Amino acid sequence: MTRAISSAIEHAAAVLELHRLQAATLLHNAASQRVLAANGFERIGMAPKYLRISGEWQDHYLFQRILRGA
Repeated sequence: MTRAISSAIEHAAAVLELHRLQAATLLHNAASQRVLAANGFERIGMAPKYLRISGEWQDHYLFQRILRGA
């Protein structure tokens, strides 16, 4: 997954010319959080009841990666 995310970041920056990427994980999903960190994402906060999963609103950590200068 780390390589797949890295490739997606390269595409987002070079082809799509995006400024910023955002990702979210469930609070307990340490594996996905490690993948994001390995790809330069920083945790920017926690979103209470961010998505409804299996009939229950779940809290998520939010991450971002800035690709281009502001």
